[in-house]
Amino acid sequence: MEKPSHSETPALSETPAPSAMPALSPMPALSEMPFLSVVIPCWNESRFVAAFLDSVLGNTYPAERMEVLLVDGMSDDGTREVARHYAIRDPRLRLIDNPGHSKPAALNRGIRQARGDVIIRLDVHAEYPPDYLERCVRALVDNPGADNVGGVRLSRARDDTLLGRAIALSTTSVFGAGNSKYRVGADGPQWVDTVFGGCYRRDVFDRIGLFDEHLTRAQDREFNQRLRAAGGQILLLPEITCTYYARSDFREFCSWTVEAGYWPFKASRSVGRWIGSWRNVVPLGFVLTVAAGAALSPVSRPARRLTGAVLTAYGMSALAFAVRAARQHRDPGLAIALPAVFLTTHVLYGIGSLKALLEKTAKLEKAAKLEKTATLEKTAKLEKK
Repeated sequence: MEKPSHSETPALSETPAPSAMPALSPMPALSEMPFLSVVIPCWNESRFVAAFLDSVLGNTYPAERMEVLLVDGMSDDGTREVARHYAIRDPRLRLIDNPGHSKPAALNRGIRQARGDVIIRLDVHAEYPPDYLERCVRALVDNPGADNVGGVRLSRARDDTLLGRAIALSTTSVFGAGNSKYRVGADGPQWVDTVFGGCYRRDVFDRIGLFDEHLTRAQDREFNQRLRAAGGQILLLPEITCTYYARSDFREFCSWTVEAGYWPFKASRSVGRWIGSWRNVVPLGFVLTVAAGAALSPVSRPARRLTGAVLTAYGMSALAFAVRAARQHRDPGLAIALPAVFLTTHVLYGIGSLKALLEKTAKLEKAAKLEKTATLEKTAKLEKK
């Protein structure tokens, strides 16, 4: 689908939008509620899908004004059987096949088959309160200037272990997640650069196209950046919340973190524009600074001092945030586990970013060599003539 030309992305406002007070206005009559399509990409989620469907199908949105599209990547772990069981009991639920289990392809399949005037994307690894859908749609109705609405994503460990709790808390800490408002929260309604999931007006997809299926990750980030570049606005309302179950397995967490650092740079290269923010660059700067300092320290006293100062400041900051979290949650072990999780997050995220940059450099060098070889071959042929 052809994409419009990109204008300058509007600046974000850190103050509440004048009309963004969704709890004050009455809901429209049931017959006037927009028809809502809930689109859920899914693949091998047997552990979570039942609780997830319970939370979605048990919501307060009028049953006759919604549909639930579970777009499944041909799961082979029992997910499809669970979904079929729910679909028999509740005709609002439809199971849509997604061969290849690509997430952006799943989203696009769901959007193409959706009948709603409003389309909301949900994640199987999350649970949603009964009024979640209602609040999101009300926010769109009450705020005509908003094209996408979302709330704050609370985080809970998939496994109740010290490591699991530390990983979950790190994703909602300013020190671990930067200024991402949907992770760390906000004092009031704000225009932001992205939200978790997202509740969109249907005409947004008619205006700017669908999700980029070339992007295995970061397709939502790219889409929201494209939306803002086209003049659209994204509204975050802290009254809207959901609970996300963060990874608790250390290896899985490490692999995910490297990918999280890799994809903002990879996706930006793929679409030909920067789609990230400053918070995506900070871990890379940290890794490069420490690596350069370590390399120069044996021969340079200033490098040793600077590297020591950076690591000391980092360690003290990480410990301060960890101790505060330990006190707040009455979990003393977090004072030890959280600094380690913070360091792991930032180092692996930075390594992922560096990997993406080095890939670009390698590809440019390869292209330059091929071009040079082609030029030499062409010159040799001309000389023979």
